[in-house]
Amino acid sequence: MEAPYILVMLTSTIGAEECLRVASQVGRTLAQPVHVCHVEVGPGAIILPSQETLTEYEVEHMAERERAETEALRKLTADWALDFGATTRLQVARGDEWRELRHHRSKASLVILASPHTQPLGHRDALRAALLRTRHPVIMVPPSWKGDFARRLLVGWEDVPPLRRAVEAFAPFLRQADQVDTVLIGQGEAAIAPARAALSPIAPKAAFRSASADGRKTAAVLLDEARASHADGIVMGAFRRGEILNWVVPGTSARLIQESFLPLLMSP
Repeated sequence: MEAPYILVMLTSTIGAEECLRVASQVGRTLAQPVHVCHVEVGPGAIILPSQETLTEYEVEHMAERERAETEALRKLTADWALDFGATTRLQVARGDEWRELRHHRSKASLVILASPHTQPLGHRDALRAALLRTRHPVIMVPPSWKGDFARRLLVGWEDVPPLRRAVEAFAPFLRQADQVDTVLIGQGEAAIAPARAALSPIAPKAAFRSASADGRKTAAVLLDEARASHADGIVMGAFRRGEILNWVVPGTSARLIQESFLPLLMSP
């Protein structure tokens, strides 16, 4: 059986360097090899809702863009591997990220990728596929992120299965973090006890506090708490209401994914 590995899915050059930088730290923490992949999507994945077909020029232009991205990513990966001391090469597939991720199901320990809304058309479903289709833990890295990673973690606590799975999946990072702040938004002091019971065995120095939403969205409160604690990652459960309901009424997960300025450590 193949040993577990960390999968970095580079959907484009946007945020690629940031993802690879985080992958270096994750690889050292987990003592696992890093695999890097990119999928060249076909025209069928890029057709806009208002279009039934693409013109010959559009198909050719998009194909050229995909080839150019692949070559740029090959160089970025080669340069990163040289610095990281690895022999990793960019693995290139064709089709779409969802089909490619199925090949890594139960093999990859987690997936690292860039914020989906920052990516080109045809490459915006990778995070959803990793979380909801293949059920991988995911580290989402905003392309603007230049800070450290996982030295000061914020846990957005809610006593639900996805959050407990996130704590389990990212326990090695919580265990070695210099600072772990656990925030309970609008839940009252009584909710601190189960949070402490779940986290203290992993991060004995973790701090716990309640925060009032004061009519604001939970995502906005969490991001403000992250700024206040100088966090470099938020540990969170993702899409606990399921995929379909989140399409209809975006919840905290969707808002954090869209608005976060720091890495999100998520588990479905």
